[in-house]
Amino acid sequence: MLARFVRPLGGLAALCVLALAITLVAGWWYGRDAQLVQLVTPASAAESTLFGSSGPGTPIGSPQQMIIRDAGAFLEGRSDQGARYVSDTYLKERGLYPLQLKTVRFIEWAVAAGLAAAALVFGGLWFLARRQRARGPERPVVLSSP
Repeated sequence: MLARFVRPLGGLAALCVLALAITLVAGWWYGRDAQLVQLVTPASAAESTLFGSSGPGTPIGSPQQMIIRDAGAFLEGRSDQGARYVSDTYLKERGLYPLQLKTVRFIEWAVAAGLAAAALVFGGLWFLARRQRARGPERPVVLSSP
């Protein structure tokens, strides 16, 4: 029964492998712009002189690997961990939402796992279909009575 589906199954398996390769390359390409950043709410000049802050504002959360392509969002200086400061106010005003690298990697690996599983299923069915085709057509079992 599978013998007539040899070509479609092989094509689907090859398509899954190709899509898997594209997914891995696209995930790498998209994540290559990630950098360690610290979101901050910029401090006014009065706050800086009053409290003597060491950075350009109040930190929001901890430093994260993020993809931010708008150069205007970056502030002067770096944190103690080497993270670049990014203005949260600037991002909100322009409706920009930075993407965390771990989100990109999660989606990349989830899609890659699904495509790898599909490639294995279609590849296994293709292999079974080829074996069935090589054996030739099935002969009906004839039961004889004495």
